Amino acid sequence: MKFFKKLITLILVVVIFICYSPSLVERAYQYLDHNSEEQVVKQNIEKNKIEGKSVDNFSKIQIGDSEETLINSVGEPARVDKSGYSFDWYVYNQYGQKFCMVGIEDNKVVAMYSNSINSVEFPKLKLGEQRHIARNIYSPLKYLPKGYTNYTIASKDQYDVIEVDGKYITVFYDIYEGDIICSYQIVEKEVEDKTPIYHAESDVLRKSYELEIMDLTNSVRMKRGLKSLQYSEKATLSSRRHCEDMRDKNYFDHVDRDGRGPADRMKEEGIVYYLAGENIAAGQFSAIYAHEGWMDSEGHRKNILGDYKYIGVGTVFGGSYSMYYGQNFYR
Repeated sequence: MKFFKKLITLILVVVIFICYSPSLVERAYQYLDHNSEEQVVKQNIEKNKIEGKSVDNFSKIQIGDSEETLINSVGEPARVDKSGYSFDWYVYNQYGQKFCMVGIEDNKVVAMYSNSINSVEFPKLKLGEQRHIARNIYSPLKYLPKGYTNYTIASKDQYDVIEVDGKYITVFYDIYEGDIICSYQIVEKEVEDKTPIYHAESDVLRKSYELEIMDLTNSVRMKRGLKSLQYSEKATLSSRRHCEDMRDKNYFDHVDRDGRGPADRMKEEGIVYYLAGENIAAGQFSAIYAHEGWMDSEGHRKNILGDYKYIGVGTVFGGSYSMYYGQNFYR
């Protein structure tokens, strides 16, 4: 007999802090050497063109394809991340607004994600189509089975999960742009079924989530003609430490138990800014779900698409909500 549990309601809070410094003097920031990275990326893109590889070929990749087929068609990923599943994410973040990830397990494609490239895996739907069209074609699942438990899918119309030909497809909607399909995640059913709702704690997975949230943030910015944000180690530490504090002291708020807000915490890390903001979230199953939830919340969305220059992302496991996520922005 199966039991029924309701998924934890997503919790999202936002606040924006603005401060103007008389001198507007900015300290030197620790961030990734983007110039050298961009040079390597450009060389790889040119190499792929010569070899006939393209990120656009992601649209032809199918669950069950070999890793070799993926590399020969799309090219080498910019990064390989650990996922909360049994596979690794091959992250293609080097093509500006065209962003995608492919899950590889035992040299085989078992998962896919994109917010900018359509997939042959569900040809009846395209990015940009409205939610009612998707629901006319596919019937969303009400429960997601995990072992002997069926978990209620309480998505608040922000996403649907559908089962198609041995795959679970999560279709995410943008409620601020006419309820259109803005992204999707595809996971082989066998892989999804054996994976717990919340993933085991891991420093490697934590770092993967942080990098993926940064990638997702920059991809949606570039799709809208905005500049990508640069990585800030100080903002990352500020965000991560606040997530740890919320977990350890069992609260969820921008203001910590000592009365410090985001502005105070950023200053403690040595950040000098004249515009700053913070997003926090708790209870989401992965970096993808946290990001998509923020984009369907007006205040969080404004921060993600805001007039900032730097970003830091922190995530931690455990506590009352199992997962905590944070973003600090500033310029």
